[in-house]
Amino acid sequence: MTVSFAASARTVLDPAHLRAALRTTPADSTAAAAVRCAAAVAVAVAASALTGHRELAGFAAMGALTSLYGRWEPYRRRAALLAVMGGAIAATVVASTGVAATGAPVSVTVLLAALVATAMTALCALLRVGAPGATIVVFAVGAGLAGAPTASDLGTRALATLGGAVVAWAVCCSGWLVHPAGPARIAVRRAADATRSAASTGLPGPREHALALVGRARDVLADDASHPRGRSATADLRMVCDDLSSALGDPPLPLPRRRTLRATLAVEVRRVDGRELARVLVAGLAAGALAVLAGTGHAAWAVMGATATLQGTSAAHSVVRGTQRAAGTAIGAVVAWPLLEAHLGFWAVAALVVVLQLVTEIVVMRHYGVAMLTITPMALLMTTLAAPGDPTTLAFERVTATVVGAVVAVAVLVVVPRRSSGAA
Repeated sequence: MTVSFAASARTVLDPAHLRAALRTTPADSTAAAAVRCAAAVAVAVAASALTGHRELAGFAAMGALTSLYGRWEPYRRRAALLAVMGGAIAATVVASTGVAATGAPVSVTVLLAALVATAMTALCALLRVGAPGATIVVFAVGAGLAGAPTASDLGTRALATLGGAVVAWAVCCSGWLVHPAGPARIAVRRAADATRSAASTGLPGPREHALALVGRARDVLADDASHPRGRSATADLRMVCDDLSSALGDPPLPLPRRRTLRATLAVEVRRVDGRELARVLVAGLAAGALAVLAGTGHAAWAVMGATATLQGTSAAHSVVRGTQRAAGTAIGAVVAWPLLEAHLGFWAVAALVVVLQLVTEIVVMRHYGVAMLTITPMALLMTTLAAPGDPTTLAFERVTATVVGAVVAVAVLVVVPRRSSGAA
């Protein structure tokens, strides 16, 4: 059912979203993912510096953010997913560096950022990438535009970014050597927790949620059991899954076929909503244009803010994300300003980036707005690694661009409402 403009406006402007923006959500198994990401960034930055290329440390760190993807995916799928996303980040840095090197007008850079946001939103939907979705790749547009690059910078920036992505791949897949069924154990544990909760309530909602998590556990088990080391490590977990299905009143089922990225693509290509992509494109173009009119030198940040806001699972969720992102960035910029103003040495900045990345990944699943308090200074410090700038200007432009992006995204949700009422 098509959502009317008035109904969309009521949904988007509901004051209840402000209360929702203050609530935290439960999250588990975040520590290991946080350590992996922080370790990848630390190794990538250190490698750049120790090889005599401190000026490329920001790009190596950009590539290392590939570690944000596939946190709980089984190892074979994670390996493929990280390769795709790492390649996308590196390609984006090269493309945006090339555009900057030609001296293209700002309108071209805004168009590039909006097109990258749209294309990556489609790719992330097709591959069921999940958080952080297209946002990090749009951030890579800003990284490539940083400084005053020339054509000679294309190769070095590409190698640094790819090097960081390779480090992220190695760090995030290294667990297979020690715990080949680690992702399956997490998935089964989550299914068991949900099953116990469903049994205690006796309500249909928790039961359906538990069944979905059991299905997810079987999907992960199928992947982890598709190689010899994983097959032996998952034998007991498969029996646990059977017991959980029986406890929920469903007959135990054999494991499904391993779901490859190609198989996922074949299924999801029929579900991609062109209207959603059009919304991202329009919001990106409008946010970037307004950021330019506002005098910011980082229009790509506005496109990133709009993209991140529109990643909400519904209109209401998007408004909450936009509110959290805007408010969190404003406070985060206050935190970042004295750090930038201190003009810290390279190793101090690198250490801060790693620590902030670690804290971010622990917090972000629990409260997106609070995470922005660390994401903002981390992003600004990473920017200074690639291209130093005036601290006050950087902090102000980050806030301005983010707020513009969030506001434009919310406006687009009103003007171009989602098709179904459930999406609102």
